[in-house]
Amino acid sequence: MVRKANFLLAAAMMTALIGHADQLPDFSLFDVDDDGLISEDEYVSHQTGSRKASESEAIAKFAGLDRDQNHTVSEEELYRAVQIWRGEAEKTSVSAINLANRQ
Repeated sequence: MVRKANFLLAAAMMTALIGHADQLPDFSLFDVDDDGLISEDEYVSHQTGSRKASESEAIAKFAGLDRDQNHTVSEEELYRAVQIWRGEAEKTSVSAINLANRQ
C-alpha cells in the first residue's frame, strides 16, 4: 500500500511539473523600466505586489537570482535560475566559475 501511495504521489508531482515545463517567467513583467535588467526594487515590487513573497523573502530571492552580484538580474540569470530549479543545469556559482578561470 505504501509503495502504491509513493508511486501515485511521484506521478502526481511529475504530471504537475510537466504541465508547466514550457512556461518561463515573462522577463518584461519584472523589468518595468525596460532597460534589460531587473533591479532589486523592480523584483521586490513585483513579488510583494503579487503577494508571492514578503519584502524580506523577495530580497533574499533576488540575492539568489543575482548570480554575478552586480545588484541587477539579467534575462540570462533569470532563465538560468529557472533551469537550476527544474534540475536542468548545475548549481555552479559565477564566483566559482570565475575562480576556476583565473587558475
